[in-house]
Amino acid sequence: MKSNKPLFLFALVLILIGCEDPQPNATCVDGIQNGNEDGVDCGGDCPPCLSTFTIEGNVQKGPFLNGSSVLASALDSNLTPLGGTFNTQILDNSGYFGFNNLQLPFSFVSLRADGFYFNEVCGEQSAAQITLNAILDLTSAGPANVNTITHLEKARIEYLVANGMDFTSAKAKAMNEVLAIFEVDTTQNFPPSQLLDIANSSYADGVLIAITSILQGYRSVGEFSDLMANITTDIRMDGTLDSPSLGAKLRAHALVLDTNAIKQNIIDRYLDLGITVAVPNFGQHITNYLTNTTHTGGADVIDYPQTGLSGTNVLNETDTLFTEFQFYSLAAKRPNACVDLAVKISRYSSTCANCWYYNFGSGQNWAVSSYDATTFSQTYTSLGLDADISVGFYAGTFKLEFFLNGSSTPYRTKFITVN
Repeated sequence: MKSNKPLFLFALVLILIGCEDPQPNATCVDGIQNGNEDGVDCGGDCPPCLSTFTIEGNVQKGPFLNGSSVLASALDSNLTPLGGTFNTQILDNSGYFGFNNLQLPFSFVSLRADGFYFNEVCGEQSAAQITLNAILDLTSAGPANVNTITHLEKARIEYLVANGMDFTSAKAKAMNEVLAIFEVDTTQNFPPSQLLDIANSSYADGVLIAITSILQGYRSVGEFSDLMANITTDIRMDGTLDSPSLGAKLRAHALVLDTNAIKQNIIDRYLDLGITVAVPNFGQHITNYLTNTTHTGGADVIDYPQTGLSGTNVLNETDTLFTEFQFYSLAAKRPNACVDLAVKISRYSSTCANCWYYNFGSGQNWAVSSYDATTFSQTYTSLGLDADISVGFYAGTFKLEFFLNGSSTPYRTKFITVN
């Protein structure tokens, strides 16, 4: 039998040769700019040349607090991470950060900020940290601010670029889609999102404050982060907010925002930092959103549970028929201490004089006013996050008005009938 050993060895040699790593282009390591190189041993057929970039900006929700961390990650032109990362910290309570002399092969970076922030709706520091992101082309002029709009548009930009759109077009499209969620007129000539600043006074800066305030609302840090993440996921592929529940959440808090208080909170915060700011008319953008949005319904800012310590809760969203001489609960749960609640009960249709009563011993976190015999009304003001008290009624129809943050206009009205 004839041996095939020489043929086998020859084939093996070919395989081994084919598996060897290709040798680098000799001109890429000769210390000379030659061939089609753009610099010494870089560009053309060689690895990309490094360029020097400086990044400066502010992280703003309200502004992030001093010491918060900021991470910059190098990206290629397809927005693929290259593995190079750089870390810095926010240097003051205005949210300022900077990276000096970064050596990057491409001009694209993603920014991630993690930290505590000033809550402009409540006028206080956050109880926990959040994350805000941005994705930028560093050849663009101006600051590299990180804010709620840069965060919401980031995943959408990445999706558009991955599907063939150039970065500049993708970024402009994604920003307009975010603005459209909040009924902002996108025919306006808006600067890129990273140039917007809640400490500045332009029309576009007012849009940022309005959107940020609606997103924050009276939510906890966890609720805010969850809402941001869910909106980012929802709009990633088609640029529109398709979830009715997310739209309802935005609308519910926008309805009860106190724009005067938010404005003063921003002014006072920056005054504490030695900075005088002129807050633009951001309230017009919140009003415009509420007037034109297709978002409907939504859970109340305050939770009125179906039942409480004494049974059915007269404040709940559904029950309107009750029985005379029976105790019920007057129960409400506030999300945090920065939203105040008062409930006014009034006689609407009845011949009784003192038409309801409550159990003194059952009171939990309600301050009860004196009964007004002229208007046949009484006000219950929540003192704690969870408030509950036992109440009973005589026969008649009664009007319940709900007031937030000292407003003289009820944000909700309910009628109950007692037989």
